Amino acid sequence: MNHKKLSLIASAVLLALSPTLHAQEKTSAADEMIVVTASRLEATQQEKTRSIDVVDQKKLAEIQPTSVADALKFEPNVSVVGGNVPGNQSVNIRGLQDNKILQVVDGNRQNFSFDHRPSYFLDPSLLSEVKVIKGPISSLYGSGAIGGVVIQNTINAADIVDGQGLGGRIKTGYQDNGDVWTNAAAIASQSDRINWLLAGSTRDTGAMEQGNGHKLYGTESKDTTGLAKLNWQANAANRLGLSLRYSDRDGHPPVVGSTDPAAADTLIDRDTKDQNITLSYNLNPSSELINLDVSVYHNLSEISETATTGNGKDLSKITTLGFKVTNLSKAGDVQLYTGLDGYQDKLNAKRGEGEQGRPTPPDGAETTTLGAFAYVNYALTNSIGLDAGLRYDTFTSEADGYQDNDESALSPSAGISWQAASWMQWSLRYDEAFRAPSTTELFTDGTHFTMFSIPGIGPVTNTFIPNSDLKPEKAKNIELKGQFDFENLLAEDKLSLTAAVFRNEVKDFINLEVDVPGNQAMMGCIMGSGSGIGCAGTSRSVNVDRAELEGYELSAVYQIENLTAGLSYGQTRGKDKADGSWLENVPADKWVAQLEYGFWQIDTNVGTRVMFVSDQDRVKEGETYQGYQTADFYASWEPMSSLDGLKVDFTVANAFDENYRIAWNQVYQPGRSFRLSAQYTF
Repeated sequence: MNHKKLSLIASAVLLALSPTLHAQEKTSAADEMIVVTASRLEATQQEKTRSIDVVDQKKLAEIQPTSVADALKFEPNVSVVGGNVPGNQSVNIRGLQDNKILQVVDGNRQNFSFDHRPSYFLDPSLLSEVKVIKGPISSLYGSGAIGGVVIQNTINAADIVDGQGLGGRIKTGYQDNGDVWTNAAAIASQSDRINWLLAGSTRDTGAMEQGNGHKLYGTESKDTTGLAKLNWQANAANRLGLSLRYSDRDGHPPVVGSTDPAAADTLIDRDTKDQNITLSYNLNPSSELINLDVSVYHNLSEISETATTGNGKDLSKITTLGFKVTNLSKAGDVQLYTGLDGYQDKLNAKRGEGEQGRPTPPDGAETTTLGAFAYVNYALTNSIGLDAGLRYDTFTSEADGYQDNDESALSPSAGISWQAASWMQWSLRYDEAFRAPSTTELFTDGTHFTMFSIPGIGPVTNTFIPNSDLKPEKAKNIELKGQFDFENLLAEDKLSLTAAVFRNEVKDFINLEVDVPGNQAMMGCIMGSGSGIGCAGTSRSVNVDRAELEGYELSAVYQIENLTAGLSYGQTRGKDKADGSWLENVPADKWVAQLEYGFWQIDTNVGTRVMFVSDQDRVKEGETYQGYQTADFYASWEPMSSLDGLKVDFTVANAFDENYRIAWNQVYQPGRSFRLSAQYTF
């Protein structure tokens, strides 16, 4: 980051802090409970106008997921991508995935996303909830949120300790498919002034099997995760926080998790490390004009793996240094939320000694981003609410030997909600978003793949061509949502219905264009140059004209006494506007039905989730993907007697051993697994 931008950021932070200094002097110490800072979504009151799915601790315990993506597989228009190895899996939202989906962990961006490497590092056993925000939302989160955001919140002291005092939790779990053992422990304390938490987990995974009994090579891994949090309420107005997070995964996956099934001799050794440290400060004096949050954070994500050729290890490391400043003000019916944030990503990537035939990432490349936003909420009447926001971002990517990529983007947002009746609410919103091209898309060169080898000539390869002129992807989304809540229809019952329809148009869509010449041109290149390097064509990231994704989601939940029934449906269609062809990576249509019953006299809750996925035949060319049906059963026992604090969960995932693969994946998913866990909170 150059000195000019450092000065700009420092000045902006001081400017944001200056109006609050006098107010801080007027505060006095008071014994108040620590208040959790609201998320950006909550601060702007958008829960009612956006499509959001939440997987809370109850649902996490029922699913007992093997990965963060696995926890989201039942949500409409959300699917698992990246293959069948849990450590490689990520999330697709409404047909967009990878770096088109922003990942946020405990309020901070997680920017590690490139090539075929994993990007979701957290052990689900340390999560308190996972939220999926569907659709563009760069007005709050900046670059990357053109398809949505996956928000992961880890456990905190309040999840362990009820009220004040010292408490803890121990948990152990086992899954038979893959002989998976998971152990987790946490200790925490809460008081008027201080709360803290220490937590950790280990997971040991063996070889899994798919539904037909065939072995899934590459699922073996050992995972270790650590978490520490400390918050100090210095007085009634000032709070300081520190959090540390660490994860390490030692696995043996295939190079590309979603392609053809890997044989045992094609696996690699991969060690993945992810670290975060965050310092935070909150100023909330007795003024409705000031509720200030300031934080700085440092992420280090590093993957080292055995080179497929040559000696030594490949290294892929991204270091992120970032800051955030936000303030929430209220004046009558008007609420104003403003913010300034920025980050710098630095990429370090090296190949093993003597390695050939691989892409060459831009070692030492940097991306610097600075953004500012303002969001207004206004209650027009008792039944009509308005919100509007605008964000401006400037970003620069640079690498030695290449032209800098310097761009900026405006991200407007507007919404209106109407409480038409006590049981009916409508909302309509419009959002624009962007994603800046990554340094690997801009600057990667070297070999993409080898077509074949000729004795005396060597490999005939397809090579990457850098493109530093890439433009940012831009999305424009309009969405209509209806929420209908009924009570006492047949008895003391409840029925909740939700429907949403959307259209997301993405301009300057970044696509990897692979050009392979015909046999005659290929042989002419080989004969003319005496080498096969580059004679199998070129690969280059380019901006394509427009892509359009549209669809809808429906959900219904009915509850009467101890019985709960749910049904959801998601459908997305995606087309290239230039030629009308179908887009890749758009998930198949999906129904999910749930039935749950509480046997409270024995402190037990049982249920089932059944997923019906349609054929995916909307492809440009080649094979279609066959639909499938899976059924999960779960039971939870949480005694309220002398065994208070004990909780036992039992899950049968893919109970009928369906042998299936998710659309756009060539590999099949794991078959039936029995999952048992027990935890004790004290």
